[in-house]
Amino acid sequence: MSDVHDNRFTFGDEAYFLSGSALGIPVASQHTWRLPQPLPAGALAALHDNLTRGPLSRLAVPAGVPAARHRWVPAPAGTRLTIDEHAVPPDALMRWCDERLAAPIDPLHGPAWWLSATPITDGGQLVSFVTHHTIGDGGLILQAIDAAVTGATLPRVPGPHDEVVRLRDDARDAGRQLRAAGRGLVGAVRAARAARAARSDGDGERPARASVPQQRASMPLRADRASSYVPAFVAVDLSAAAWRDAAAARGGTGNSLLLMLSAGLVVAAGLAQEGDTIGVAMPVRLRGDGDYRSNVLGGASVPVQVGPDRYRDLRRVRAATKKELTRATDPDSASVMDRLEPVVRLLPKPVLRKIVERMPASLVSVSNVGRITPEGSGLGGPTATSMMCRGVHRNITPDLLRAAGGGVTTWLQEFGDRVTLTVEALDPDRIPDRDALAALVTGELDRWGLTPLDLW
Repeated sequence: MSDVHDNRFTFGDEAYFLSGSALGIPVASQHTWRLPQPLPAGALAALHDNLTRGPLSRLAVPAGVPAARHRWVPAPAGTRLTIDEHAVPPDALMRWCDERLAAPIDPLHGPAWWLSATPITDGGQLVSFVTHHTIGDGGLILQAIDAAVTGATLPRVPGPHDEVVRLRDDARDAGRQLRAAGRGLVGAVRAARAARAARSDGDGERPARASVPQQRASMPLRADRASSYVPAFVAVDLSAAAWRDAAAARGGTGNSLLLMLSAGLVVAAGLAQEGDTIGVAMPVRLRGDGDYRSNVLGGASVPVQVGPDRYRDLRRVRAATKKELTRATDPDSASVMDRLEPVVRLLPKPVLRKIVERMPASLVSVSNVGRITPEGSGLGGPTATSMMCRGVHRNITPDLLRAAGGGVTTWLQEFGDRVTLTVEALDPDRIPDRDALAALVTGELDRWGLTPLDLW
């Protein structure tokens, strides 16, 4: 991770941008609040206006020199707020959220985000905030929301902004990126040799066993720009105390419970077998104080063994999680792929597309968003009764999911006295629809002694 907080793309920004521009599969982030009573239209307008002055109101400008990174500039003013008049019944909330994903967000031409709200027939209100993932990760989004609620001022772009960017500025950045790629290649070779030596000495770790049929990864990934398909999702509200108690009673934490429960879902779906060790992918926060770059995340893969004792003992997965999170934040422990990041961004798009098409999706991915602040939990009003957070790939089809070979993705966030567990199904055959996913999730929660307060 660069220590320079400039207005250029991070590798995370680049990855999400290329997902859309090279693969045709942009990623939208959606945060939602189910509020017990509606916010007045004036409060929503004030929230919108404050967001337009915050760090998510930025757009990317391509560099004028090959190999140089895109740069961030403040987005022009504009209205990005929709308030529906017709109330939505509680059993149609997820459908309404899915429809909001069609907002015309674009990191180059704008808008970068869209705020929407609708009344619910039970007297509450549902608020949706959709952003293009290139604009910011969950950490930046939550900072921007908090600032918009309180009226605090945050920088609109990561570093000092100069309206005039000369060609030589792009040339300097291109030189830095080429040197970084050279260092990355050298570091990757050394890391590969060290890993090979460790395995030959018997000190290397056995990799987690893949549980996805290999033929899936050989199918081509075909995006469909006309597709409005959204995979099955469910959001489950639970008692925060019950979640913590369930983890602590088994020697774990809320994080280790999330990993094991998520791995258990793919076993219950028939995508993995009892006794398998599954590599669970999870993002790692690398953002420090005063860092307003868009995407500042690392990644870890935690080996989770789904043995018969998993409902009784979380100590092993807790230790494995701690080890992998420590490794992910240690520059000296960077993997071969981590060191190749500066090289990957320089590859031609056709080459990059071929590489990605041969990389199957993670069978299980989890993201623990953490505890939301009181300001962010109610948007200036009473604390929400439910909060969904998710990242959704657009322009996808069931056939593309089959080609990618994923299983489930989960998100967890805590607010007030509740947590919301959001689950996405990525296998359209084993988990064909929302009803099947809901049954899968409630069954797994029951095995942990957890009772949903609500499911939508």
